[in-house]
Amino acid sequence: MKNTIKVVFLGLVGFALLVYLTIPDFSNEDDIKQELSLNDIPNFFDVIGKNPYTKKDELFKNSEQSYIIVLNHDSLAIFKDLYKKTNKNIVLVANISNTPWLIKQIAINGELEKMYQTSKIPLINDSDGSFIKALRLDDNSQNSYFVYTIFEDGSIERLFKSSVKKGALQDGITNDEIDINLDEFFKNLNKFE
Repeated sequence: MKNTIKVVFLGLVGFALLVYLTIPDFSNEDDIKQELSLNDIPNFFDVIGKNPYTKKDELFKNSEQSYIIVLNHDSLAIFKDLYKKTNKNIVLVANISNTPWLIKQIAINGELEKMYQTSKIPLINDSDGSFIKALRLDDNSQNSYFVYTIFEDGSIERLFKSSVKKGALQDGITNDEIDINLDEFFKNLNKFE
């Protein structure tokens, strides 16, 4: 009986030691910045209201600093009027890769075209998620958006993440609420300029 208890005890200690030694170290994961580059971005993508095979070089020029704003569900309703408030070199990305294929084909693509038909800022329809994968972004929370800058040398850096009113897309949002959200966006963006 004593030998059985010893074997069980040593087995548990050995198993616990094995688990402890093989756990990955997540302590400094946020401190490590993943280097992103314009080379990581797909060469062709679908821009709403334009050619479905727009070339990367048409939107992103290595000689200019520009911004990428990845929009999740609710933030799409806010940034449709961004072109009225800025002349910065900005490209918007609609993160709709998790939407079921049939819904994308029936509703989402048409709604995006309707919402952004007057916008002067290009909106990339990232229906396959290739743009999001290139930016190594795995957060698709409903009311979030993510701002990146592309430097003249082609390197990309994530500046900040923010959020908008939850339910803005399906429940609607007033023009005053849009202005408040866009003012907050510019306030955050100005911290990095």
